[in-house]
Formats: sequence, structure tokens, C-alpha cells
Amino acid sequence: MGGTADSRGSGPGMPRWVKICGIVGIAVALLIVVMLLIGGEHSPSRHMQGAGTGAVATAFVDAGSAMAEVKR
Repeated sequence: MGGTADSRGSGPGMPRWVKICGIVGIAVALLIVVMLLIGGEHSPSRHMQGAGTGAVATAFVDAGSAMAEVKR
């Protein structure tokens, strides 16, 4: 009863790869939270032409006239 070591014979513990994956996962989650809190003008709409106007450009092509142009 005077020993300092654990005498119950517990297992070897958690594998190193599990610890590393856990640390990387926590770091990525914290990075995402910080990015969301900081905010900024970084979004997919920043790279679109006419961002923020709400207008959507559409183009219609008549297949018949397009094929006539190709056959010429």
C-alpha cells in the first residue's frame, strides 16, 4: 500500500494518432469560430460581378438560329 505507481494495471492509454487528430480538430474548430467572429468582406459574393445588387443576368439562345450559324 505504500507504492506510488498505479497498481491496478490500467491499459496503455490513448494512441498518439487519436491525440493528434483531436488537437488538430479542436484547432480547426477554433479557427472557424475566430473567422466567423471577425467577419469581414470575405464571401463568395465578393467575387461576383454586380455583387449586392440582387440582379441575375440570364442569356437565352435560340437553338435553331444557333445551329444555322454553325452550318454556314
